Amino acid sequence: MNKGIFRRTWGIWILTVLLGLTVVVIGFLASYGFMSGRELYEQGVIYEMETDASSTSIKVLDIDPKPLEIDDETYYLVKHNHGVSFLRTDASEIKQILEFKEALSEKTNALASSDFYLNIRVVNEKEKRGRSSVQTNITPEMKEAFEQKFKLSPLSVQAPLDKLDLKHFLTITDSAARFVDIVMFIVAVVFFVIVFAWQIIRVRRIKKHYARFDVLFPDYQYDMKRLLDDAEYLDEKLGVLVKDGILVSYGTEFRVVDLEEAVSASVFRQKSKWGGKFNFTFFYEGRKKQEEVPLGDLQDNVVDLVHYLREVCSYNVYIQF
Repeated sequence: MNKGIFRRTWGIWILTVLLGLTVVVIGFLASYGFMSGRELYEQGVIYEMETDASSTSIKVLDIDPKPLEIDDETYYLVKHNHGVSFLRTDASEIKQILEFKEALSEKTNALASSDFYLNIRVVNEKEKRGRSSVQTNITPEMKEAFEQKFKLSPLSVQAPLDKLDLKHFLTITDSAARFVDIVMFIVAVVFFVIVFAWQIIRVRRIKKHYARFDVLFPDYQYDMKRLLDDAEYLDEKLGVLVKDGILVSYGTEFRVVDLEEAVSASVFRQKSKWGGKFNFTFFYEGRKKQEEVPLGDLQDNVVDLVHYLREVCSYNVYIQF
């Protein structure tokens, strides 16, 4: 047993740092949604017919102006640098591209020189929803319709069938997609702030208990391990000792409780999918909460501690499990 705040909190600090990095990454990806297709393309954020859920870009080289209608959705066959993909959109959203194509309808790669770039999202063939459910975005019937449309399209002359993207379709990044990105970023920031604030509170609580230990055990403040040999009660598995009416928990959390100040205590078992863990809750006069001491998951050891406090210390302890 020794003082070491970092030793007791390093795991959560690592989690906090990782969360912070995650927030930065989410914020960075969210910013893509507010960039133009040209800006993304110039930065190398280009769709290469691979899985990509965030904003990316394509340079439109050509387009089949005759759309494919499936389930009240409109799909346009678009050629880009890495192949041919289906773009789900309305004609109004790509009006300028369609007008330009109409003016140069006889040319191959008609739009290559016109610098049309799109900020797009990639919709995968399938995506997980929850732990077990999977949502199918591209059905076998849709794949067959996509392939037939490609074979009848002028773009099939410019690209072979293996360049047709049948595992994804594209959508134009719109305000709804940007809103989802912002919400995800805000949620990540809020979660990070909560974890960071909780960690700061935890560090301050440990410091408070170290200071209380030094006041109650001035002879042991520079050699805390010696108290293990002098304790009247010691359970090394629980990380709990009792000395001169003072209970010290020195496990992952460090707690010091004066049993004369707290008039009673309750032991609760907190259940979770990883099992159950026990907590001691100490109370002032009038059942006002004083201190909470986590005790791990060793029920027999917790029961032994309760019996010791009841029989030797004449302490009121209520078991609630």
